Amino acid sequence: MSKKADLLSGIDEEDQENQPPVFKVFGYGSLLWKVNFNYSSRDHGHIKGFQRKFWQNNKTHRGTEEKPGRVAILHEAEEDKTLSGVMFTIKGASDIEDAKQKLDTRETVLGGYISIQTTFYDEYGVQSEVTVFTATPDNDLYVGQICDHPHDDVEHISTQVVGAQGRAGTNAEYVIKLAKYVRRHFPKEDDEHLFLLEKKVTEKLSNRSRTVQINYEQLNGINHHDI
Repeated sequence: MSKKADLLSGIDEEDQENQPPVFKVFGYGSLLWKVNFNYSSRDHGHIKGFQRKFWQNNKTHRGTEEKPGRVAILHEAEEDKTLSGVMFTIKGASDIEDAKQKLDTRETVLGGYISIQTTFYDEYGVQSEVTVFTATPDNDLYVGQICDHPHDDVEHISTQVVGAQGRAGTNAEYVIKLAKYVRRHFPKEDDEHLFLLEKKVTEKLSNRSRTVQINYEQLNGINHHDI
């Protein structure tokens, strides 16, 4: 199935026959707070059988060719494992086409993602078929787990994150904003990978700030006649 056909399968067939078409997409990364298309509604909820992992390099939005950043993807987990996020509902052919084009550029062309279909459960248990973007080992930007121990892997990722910046901002901002959103809106979410990465990134940024402050104080203390 082509990527375009894959996206089209996210349209509710019944709505397509009787009402203006509807397209539903699930966001679990920067789409949670940075949406660049029109939508009719947004609903909090979760999908099942996946967990969030920062196992994808990014050389555009949050990094460069020389210093790629890391962004979140979906990794298969136990069937009862839930991952919280937001379902965006887009209605009408014009808005749907616009959303698909922007998502294709943002996620597929620049991000190296593919689209898949899964089931979304809202806060009341109502189910909807949604399109969600993720990455597989088949693309060049996929990194996967580099270190055997999960904590060592997150340590490695955090070092890469604090040194990366792309056209959308710093990679650290991406990690911290995502963690804050999840913690605020999904307080029961137990995302050890995300929260440990946030902790490591914050620590590294704090250490870097202290180093800069110490260097500034040392430079400021130099007498003019010593220069």
